[in-house]
Amino acid sequence: MKFRIKIKFAQSPSEVYQQMCSTNLMVKWETNFHGYQPTKGQKRKIKSEGFRIYNEPDGSQTKIKEYIIDNQRNKLLSYQLTHQNFMSFVECKFLDQGDGTVMIEDTEIKFRPAILGLIGLFLKGKMRRQREEDLNQFKQLLNSKMT
Repeated sequence: MKFRIKIKFAQSPSEVYQQMCSTNLMVKWETNFHGYQPTKGQKRKIKSEGFRIYNEPDGSQTKIKEYIIDNQRNKLLSYQLTHQNFMSFVECKFLDQGDGTVMIEDTEIKFRPAILGLIGLFLKGKMRRQREEDLNQFKQLLNSKMT
C-alpha cells in the first residue's frame, strides 16, 4: 500500500526539516506519540536506530523500530519503521518554493502476514487521512512558533 501527501509550509526548508527531525517535538503533533528511545548511532542520522513509543487506547505502549535510511540536511529524510505486523518506508522531501516549502511525504506500507495486507487495503484511506491530519497539526505548530 502506497500513498503521497503534499503540504505547503510558510517556513524555509531548513526550518521545516529541522523541526521534522526533532523527536522531542513529535509528541505535540503526531497522534499517540509518547517518546523516542535511541538505540544505535546519533539520533536520526543515517544508519541510526531507535524506538518510537506510542500510547495505545488500553493504556499500554507499543514500540516501533525506526531505522534512518537517508538524511540530507534541509532536503530529505527517509526512514523505515518496523513492527511485528508491518514494515513501512517513508521518504520526506523538502522543496524550496522561494516563499516557503513544499514537503512531499511518500509512504509505502507492507503488512505481515500477507493476509493483513488485505485488511490494509480497507484501512488505506483512514491511515492516509490520519497522517495528513498529523502533518497539518505539525504545520499549525510551526505557524504558531512564527507568531
